[in-house]
Amino acid sequence: MRNKGMFIIVASAIALAVMMTLSLLSGDRYSYSTQLFSILLLAIPAWCLRHDVMVLPWPILTGIGLALFLHSLGLVTHLYNTTNWWDSITHFVSGITVASLAAIALIMVIVFSEKTRVPVTWVPFLIFVSVLSMEGVWEILEFSLDHIIGTGMQHGLEDTMKDIVANSLSGIVAGLGFAYYMSRASLCQLVDGLKVEGLVEWSRRTFSD
Repeated sequence: MRNKGMFIIVASAIALAVMMTLSLLSGDRYSYSTQLFSILLLAIPAWCLRHDVMVLPWPILTGIGLALFLHSLGLVTHLYNTTNWWDSITHFVSGITVASLAAIALIMVIVFSEKTRVPVTWVPFLIFVSVLSMEGVWEILEFSLDHIIGTGMQHGLEDTMKDIVANSLSGIVAGLGFAYYMSRASLCQLVDGLKVEGLVEWSRRTFSD
């Protein structure tokens, strides 16, 4: 699984590097800055894989790479401005990815925490809330950057509402998907595959449970 995960990360980074080169040639500062940040972001799961800090399942790594790729492609090809549904697609894919990471965190708490109790039946709702929270942070970021450096990411109330609806749908889909997964799979086996024992021990030493 490590080799597959590293392949996905490297392939995503190469695709982003190609788009960053195109953005540099066109002089689009916001676009190539976004792609550079995306490549640096991919370095986090790559470092975790290399040092056995956390081995994320390959579908989640694919979601991360795809979300960053679609966003960068929309900037390079100006699909955000020419295609109405592109923004909704990127938000939906990003929402699924955020939901998957939130689910992993919740499952780790369920399995490892000795004091904190999270009922399994709450997980779909908590995933939904996590996605909406991140969507709120993203919309604030878009609004702030538009006014500070003039990125032009927001296109009115209708655009913002479409983004919220897309992320709401992704939160519902992901929540129901993980609820189905947890009803048929062992959470302990999933966590064992993540190889997070060292991270959990560090967390217990650093923070109270």
